[in-house]
Amino acid sequence: MFRIETTPNPLQLLSDVRRGQWFVHDHESLLPTAFSFLRGETTGTTRPVFEFAAVAVDLSDEAGSKAAAKPAKVAVIPITGTITKYDSCFTTGAVTYARAIRKAADNPDICAIVLDIDSGGGAVNAIAALKEAIAYTQALGKPIVAHADVCASLAYWTASQCDAIFCDNPLSQVGSIGGLYRIVDDTNKLTQEGYTVVEVYADESADKNLGYRQALEGEYALIKKELSHTVAQFHQDVKAKRPHVKDDAPGVFTGAMFHPAEAQTLGLINGMMTLAECVENAAIRAQYNH
Repeated sequence: MFRIETTPNPLQLLSDVRRGQWFVHDHESLLPTAFSFLRGETTGTTRPVFEFAAVAVDLSDEAGSKAAAKPAKVAVIPITGTITKYDSCFTTGAVTYARAIRKAADNPDICAIVLDIDSGGGAVNAIAALKEAIAYTQALGKPIVAHADVCASLAYWTASQCDAIFCDNPLSQVGSIGGLYRIVDDTNKLTQEGYTVVEVYADESADKNLGYRQALEGEYALIKKELSHTVAQFHQDVKAKRPHVKDDAPGVFTGAMFHPAEAQTLGLINGMMTLAECVENAAIRAQYNH
């Protein structure tokens, strides 16, 4: 078992919940937890460490070939729940996941990595660390494969950067390629509690926070423009790493979710495998890489 120190930063999450870009599926189901967090309530304590395992895979043939005599070790890194940039009282952050990926990639005894994903997505600012860690692994010549049950939005963005994506079972789902902006306007609540918030911007800072300020007044054009810029990067990354994706098919790049059979036809995944099969597949890929 490998242990990674976590990096808690609840203030960053507080900012993201109040006014951040999110690439997450079924975000409405997260609202009770989000509002509980904004009220200062928590649903647990931040774990001081994150753990992942390395599984030994014996690839020797019946004749016991010398090249594969030593069992290969494949790191299995779980990515579950909502993905935030940093760790919080109820999430593991992308910075910690990335640290785990890099540690596995640097370990000479580990030949490949499987990201075991069960996530509806997360905050946009989490993707950079994950992309960099995956690219780092690939630059070292080590395969990195995604095994997915629910793999939506930012979680799919992460998986799409891997060498392959395999769904776990016929009821698994992938997709939700799209984004939304979450803004919490608690002005009335603050007023009721006796607070008066006064914002004064310098004459030279007319565009500072303009999209957010306009959104509070019901004008969304500028904030949609900001969001569209990020969605375009999402589309670009998926197309670059999954060149056979049918981007013009209905729903693929407009936020729809797909079950494995249709997802494979659309080029969103490579097929369906159990976690154990993914581990073996990653080890075989490593063997061919060498």
